[in-house]
Amino acid sequence: MIRVKQKQFLIYLLMAAPVIAFAVFIFKHAINVPFMDDMELVDSINVLKNGTADVFTTLVRQQNDHRSTFPRLGIILSYLLSGTLDFRLTILLGYFNLMLLGYAFYLIYRSANKEITLFLPVTLLLFSPLVYYVHLWSLTAFQHTLSIAFSILCLYFLQPEKKPSWLFAFPIAVAATLTNLDGISVMPVCIFWLLTQKRWKDSLIFTGLTVVYLILYFTDFKLSSASQIGFTMNSLPLMAHAFIVVTGSFARFISDTYGILLSTILGSGILLTFLVFKFFPRSEAGYRFSFPEIWKLDLTDICFLRMLGSMGMIMIGRYAEGVGTMIAPRFQIYAVSVLILFYLFLVKSAPFRKATFFKIAAISIALVLSVYSYRKYDKAVNFNDAGLKADSYNYTRNKFFLHQYYNLPDPEPSFYENYIFPEYFGKKVIDTWKTTSGAKSDLGIQVTEYPDLPRYKTYLYRVKAIKVSNVGSEVPGKDVYLGLTENADPNRFYLVALKDDRPSWKSGKAGAGEFNVEIPVKIKPGTYTATLCWLDDDQPRFKMISKNVSL
Repeated sequence: MIRVKQKQFLIYLLMAAPVIAFAVFIFKHAINVPFMDDMELVDSINVLKNGTADVFTTLVRQQNDHRSTFPRLGIILSYLLSGTLDFRLTILLGYFNLMLLGYAFYLIYRSANKEITLFLPVTLLLFSPLVYYVHLWSLTAFQHTLSIAFSILCLYFLQPEKKPSWLFAFPIAVAATLTNLDGISVMPVCIFWLLTQKRWKDSLIFTGLTVVYLILYFTDFKLSSASQIGFTMNSLPLMAHAFIVVTGSFARFISDTYGILLSTILGSGILLTFLVFKFFPRSEAGYRFSFPEIWKLDLTDICFLRMLGSMGMIMIGRYAEGVGTMIAPRFQIYAVSVLILFYLFLVKSAPFRKATFFKIAAISIALVLSVYSYRKYDKAVNFNDAGLKADSYNYTRNKFFLHQYYNLPDPEPSFYENYIFPEYFGKKVIDTWKTTSGAKSDLGIQVTEYPDLPRYKTYLYRVKAIKVSNVGSEVPGKDVYLGLTENADPNRFYLVALKDDRPSWKSGKAGAGEFNVEIPVKIKPGTYTATLCWLDDDQPRFKMISKNVSL
């Protein structure tokens, strides 16, 4: 008995390790600068402070294609705790949403398993940079993650053994719809599951409540231009492919270059495996087709189907933009959740689920993916941090952002009346970087303006690609910027965050190579002095690139 308890304590300790490690990661990289749709959170505080609308109306009003009540509650809580708009604090609060999702997955696992060891891969996958894009953004940390968590908790209360408390499912389903539009997909899944359980009265009550609620939900509701819903018979193959790709979109982690191909393979494998194990369930006579068994769905099965519903919602809303949209970083939490639920389905249903090799393989693969994600996304996360810091400077000094607001006009300064942009670079640092003196180095710079490419069709501005070449190993991999001083007005200075695209040596050091960035054409046309800028132990350093860069 003591040995069993010691083993369980060790496993729980191991499960806590990735939760703590990723919490440290979020704490390190959370930046107090609004990003894109965070403008909705800024506006919500403005409206409440100015008293131009009541609290209820503000909380449930439409934001793009969603009624984002919980993200607004998140920013309100942050505001009450700090006394100001604090996006860093909101991001940190959003981490508790990820923990809630982890608990929801734990409930699924425990519904079909007593032994705890095979839950370790879930924590390794969920609490890792595999979901960094969602959880380093205030809005999505309270949208996507909570939508999935509330959906699972809703279905948890619809299990046959939870009949006495099944009505709790409906308010939780309502909560899911108040994260983002995807939350609505849990309601038909709930009704379907009640019908398969032959709970006719309960399904009728849930259906009636759902109809009334959806009438209220969609009153004065308008889809945004981002959602292009509509299809023809000719579009069905594209939609089918998009659905398969988004189902297997976790595979993009393996290779960005072959992301669509690998996602197609993984998505096909997930769907086919699920269908095989459901249509040919295990019995004493072996694996045989059984039509009645198809409709016997437990919590794991129905939650997996619920996630397929999410993937269908994403596909319907975005397939017109191209299959490549299905593997966008903003859907990371959905991709990881599908993989986790598929894994939980295998743990429950696969014939090899109790084999030692399966346990070793599952834990080993999850550990490798988790550890590698810190390395793979290191440059992307550092670039994201630097971009937000640069935008804080650029907006404060130049009234526009260079790393966001491509498809929207930059807000007026009065819009941020309840928010103060942090100062990440002091006057000494900026004065050093904006110098026009110094010998020209061997660094090269190339500025290219892109034509009207399809992927930029929604942008208000044309896009320039900037490449700084011959950057040596003395330049660090993070907090590196291109400083642009206008020759006609040396007081006019812009900061552009640069992404490190240098090759990495086996020692971990970077070899000579390039830094790159794409920015909207917002900077005034003219000639500029360009410097490569970075911080070394908080001390400003720079290298002259050119005194005659044309923009």
